[in-house]
Formats: sequence, C-alpha cells, structure tokens
Amino acid sequence: MSALFDGKVSLNTGRTLLVLVGVVLILAGVLKIVNVGADDMLDGLEKASLMQHRTLISVAGVVCGVLLLLPWLWRFGVFMSSAYWGGAIVSHLTYDDSVALPAVFLSIMWLGAGLRGLFRRD
Repeated sequence: MSALFDGKVSLNTGRTLLVLVGVVLILAGVLKIVNVGADDMLDGLEKASLMQHRTLISVAGVVCGVLLLLPWLWRFGVFMSSAYWGGAIVSHLTYDDSVALPAVFLSIMWLGAGLRGLFRRD
C-alpha cells in the first residue's frame, strides 16, 4: 500500500490517467468533426439541441485534450477540461440521459491531477 503513495509511482499514475482522459477528449472531438463512428455523441448533441455548435464543442474537446497532454500546460488543461466535462454533464441532464460517463472521466482526470501533484508547489 505504501508503494501507491511513492512519489514516482504517484507521478506516473497521475500522468497516465491524464493522458487517458486527454486521448479520449481528442478522439471524441475528432470523431465528431469528421462524423465517423460518433453516432451516439451526435445523437446526444441533437437531443440537447446543440447540433449547431458541434464544431465548437468538438474543437473545445480537442483543445482540452491537447492541454492535458502538454507537460507545461497540464494544470490549465485540468481546469479547462473540468469545464468541458461539467458542460457535458449539464447537457446530459437536459435530455434525462445518464451522467455516469462524463462524471467518471471527470473523476479520473481529477484523480490523475491529484496524483500528479496539482496542488504541489514546484
């Protein structure tokens, strides 16, 4: 159990979780832009009456994902991605869909940020 809180293990686990969420954001954004394999996501945008903002939402997701992957901007990426996932939760609530998926990714991202050292001074 003490290995979990070791500095290197914690840092690497945090990085891995942030990369995972970043890749998910980039992949989802690109799929929505090119309209390939994104039927469920596009249906959700349609149900939430956000289809006219598809490109903006998709680009915002890609930007948030890239920010999470950049070593010097990952902290900013965590805050921007939190807003993105919060918006996804709200849009799911508008058409009575489950908020589990965006909430899980938001939680994974914050766990990764905490393990990576979001609140550490350096």
